[in-house]
Amino acid sequence: MNEHLKHRKLEVEDITEDLNDGLALINLLEVLSHKSIGRHYTKKPRINAQKMENIVATFNFMKGEGIKIVNIDSTDIMQGNMKLTLGLIWTLIFNYQIAANLKDVDSGGGPKKQLLNKINQKLRPSGRKAKNFTNDWTDGTLLACLVNCIAPGLLPNYTILNPDDKVENVKLAMDLAETWLGVPKLLAPEDMASTSADDLSNMTYLSGFLDCKVKEGAPVVYPNRAIARGPGVSGVGLLPGKPATFEIDASKCGAGDVVVTVDGPEGSDPVKVEYSATGDTPGIYTGSYHPKDEGEYVVNVTFCGVDVPKAPFKVKIYNDGPRNKVDPKKVKVEGPGLTGEDILPEENAWFKINYTEAGPAEPKVEIVGPDSQPISFNVEQDGKGEQYVSYKPPKFGMYNVAINFGGMPLPNSPYKVKISPKVDASKVKVAGLAQLVRIGDSPVFNIDTSAAGDGKLEAQVVSPSGKLLKFVLDDDDKGHHTLKINPSEVGTHTISLVYGKVPVPHGPFSVKVRPECEPDKVKVCIENSTLRIGQPTVFKVDSTEAGNGDLKVRIIDNLGNEVDVDHDQADYGVDTFTFVPKKEGDYTVDVTFGGEPVTEQKLTAEPRLKLDKLNIFGDGLNSSKPLKVGEECKMTIDASRAMTGDIVIREKDPSKMSQDSPADLELLVVGPDGRPVTLEIEESEEGVFKVAFTPDKAGDYLFVAESEGVAAPKCPIPLKARGLKSVKVYGPGIEPSGNLCGFDTHFVVDAREAGEEKLHVDICGPGTGEFKPMPTITEPKKGLFNVKYDVGLHNMYGVNVKYGEESLNKGKPYKPKVHTHSVGAFPSTRRRVEIQVTHMSVEAPSQCSVDDYIDIRLKYAQRFKTMASVCGPAQPPAVKVIGPGRKLVDTKTSVKDSVYKVRASPVETGSHKVVVRCSDSDLVYGSFSNMFEITK
Repeated sequence: MNEHLKHRKLEVEDITEDLNDGLALINLLEVLSHKSIGRHYTKKPRINAQKMENIVATFNFMKGEGIKIVNIDSTDIMQGNMKLTLGLIWTLIFNYQIAANLKDVDSGGGPKKQLLNKINQKLRPSGRKAKNFTNDWTDGTLLACLVNCIAPGLLPNYTILNPDDKVENVKLAMDLAETWLGVPKLLAPEDMASTSADDLSNMTYLSGFLDCKVKEGAPVVYPNRAIARGPGVSGVGLLPGKPATFEIDASKCGAGDVVVTVDGPEGSDPVKVEYSATGDTPGIYTGSYHPKDEGEYVVNVTFCGVDVPKAPFKVKIYNDGPRNKVDPKKVKVEGPGLTGEDILPEENAWFKINYTEAGPAEPKVEIVGPDSQPISFNVEQDGKGEQYVSYKPPKFGMYNVAINFGGMPLPNSPYKVKISPKVDASKVKVAGLAQLVRIGDSPVFNIDTSAAGDGKLEAQVVSPSGKLLKFVLDDDDKGHHTLKINPSEVGTHTISLVYGKVPVPHGPFSVKVRPECEPDKVKVCIENSTLRIGQPTVFKVDSTEAGNGDLKVRIIDNLGNEVDVDHDQADYGVDTFTFVPKKEGDYTVDVTFGGEPVTEQKLTAEPRLKLDKLNIFGDGLNSSKPLKVGEECKMTIDASRAMTGDIVIREKDPSKMSQDSPADLELLVVGPDGRPVTLEIEESEEGVFKVAFTPDKAGDYLFVAESEGVAAPKCPIPLKARGLKSVKVYGPGIEPSGNLCGFDTHFVVDAREAGEEKLHVDICGPGTGEFKPMPTITEPKKGLFNVKYDVGLHNMYGVNVKYGEESLNKGKPYKPKVHTHSVGAFPSTRRRVEIQVTHMSVEAPSQCSVDDYIDIRLKYAQRFKTMASVCGPAQPPAVKVIGPGRKLVDTKTSVKDSVYKVRASPVETGSHKVVVRCSDSDLVYGSFSNMFEITK
């Protein structure tokens, strides 16, 4: 189904839901039938009634097309009945795709048998035959054979495909068929290769091969261009025990292999055939075989697995001379099919061939038409040396009938057969075509053939939609004819006339059929386009000059529903209509006359409540200050200037499609969890309403005020409710212990229950506060923040955290303290590797083992010692050992005098990095590093 719908850029994903508005079904019918379903359906259905009308329109169309629908109606499609819907789609595909390709099948039986016969006709050159649409196709070899029979050379190795490779074989054949034959993949290769393959699906797919065409550029060959000649295929002059030579010319067939085999008479030994390509011209083969016994030999010649023209050849070989001698002069022929006498196009032309005395050979007939195209013919043989040949010439002109016997032409072959007219169609006179014809009329046209000769008058009438129109053609046996039609469509009808198989000049003739009425002359008078709710609206329709036709007037509101209309006809041709608008919005006056549209004028009914003059104000509406959880939010709706009478305001219930009684204004507040919040509504004075609700949790709220689905100005209005007491701050980054100098620290801000705000973090370092670490803030989950910062100096820090405009530390910064490292112990079984660090340099070995432990020794330069004596105790340098994946390696630090020792214990192999950052007080002197490799 989607293969057809893609032409309209449509796709059906769920067959139980995507068809229930009728649009996909309408498009599928139009693509399959190549016809328009008409304009009487809703292109954008919004209500169930419109959807049902669309589905009913498709059933009416199918009925008009003669499609028999059983056990399903429009309700089943609307309700998504999968089983019945699939049955309907199969019926459409069968009628338009499968049955359409079987119209020219003469064999009896049902469509399944007819399709099987048609497929076997395609398979005939290969000698293979399909017996069913399931098991015969599962291994893919028969499908590959079908592809190669239609396009010889496209899959020349189909005979050597492994039947065990089912899916691969089917996929190969399907890909080639789609690429070069245009047969779409309507099912997956796995489905056809399955032992439980569905015969209906296979039938649908295989029906695409009936009318497929080979695309230009396809790597095909042309076995029909091969020529087989010589005594070995004609049988002329052959005797048992003597070589029978032949030549195969496949030079114009393309790239492929010629295969020649010979079957001897029944009971004889196998016949050996020897042949090879000649060296002069590619594609020409010469060979021979040695018949030993008398009898009939069958010479099989194929190119790329397809029989060459006239193959297989039947060759009769006998010892006695008279039976082996062929004399074309003794062949007798007769019949109008060789003279053209009294033969007209599409009539049967026949002739007889008698060769009882001409020798052991079979007549070969070829018929070529006026445009050099071969003409098909039928041959009936009585088995006693006589053939009956018949053909139907498609048009006038010269035909060539060539008859060969024993490889030699008959004395008068080819016969020139001229099929010529027997009448003078230019003398046919047609009258009455200029008359005005309307729907409902039965016009009669006069045709005079009395001066045109003796012939048969044939006619064809085609309606504007392309359908053949029934007609009545009478004559008085004196050459005077009458043609009567009953047109049912508006537009130009064409009448084609043929007399004595010759088209009548100046045809086809056109007859313009106009409607029974003239809708463009209908006058609609509406005095006022602005309506008042509850007040009658009157307008008139004048059709006095529009002829006869049904006048229909519909009033449709803005939801697509029809409104009750009163109809009064006081004067002939002048109709008065009255309706009362009951709600605000646009109303469409839809007037049709004789089934044709006259006008679709829009009228507007003013509402009792004008939303543009509604004023809403109160807590959280006109201020950016958020609401507080647990505190009542109060709002005011001032409708005093917006209403034209008493109005009703109430809380909206989203769970109900409609309320018991209409309201002019409906209010709704939706909480953070998507559920409505209970409102209190009170009219404090005329037209002024007080609305209150209490937010029970932090987050975003939405306030909506609407009238009949139309939102008031500025609505929906977002509101924010905050509950900062629910925000949690925790982690070592704000604690007085657990932070080590030279390493990053972090803390977490959990504001998931407090609504969405921006997080602000300000950190002040030790001392004068000039050292201010920059925090890195990430949000792994909405409302859950991870704050990370570097503590390069030891001592007390100050951390201020704000969520939105509110301080989470109540104005008093968190006081995390940063400590220096203490010396730890490492296992004594490890070897120690020492790294020396002096001022602004690191000396490290290029490689260490993962079983080693590393001592990093740092000595302060004289400059640091001087600074220490002047400024007090110096801050130790920060040392980090960073392993693969930027993971920190655990370290232990000891300090003695101006020597610092950092001991590291790597746990994985790979590239490591030592980073040293030297600082004193609040002054940072720089950082430097070196790389080394940890190995096993």
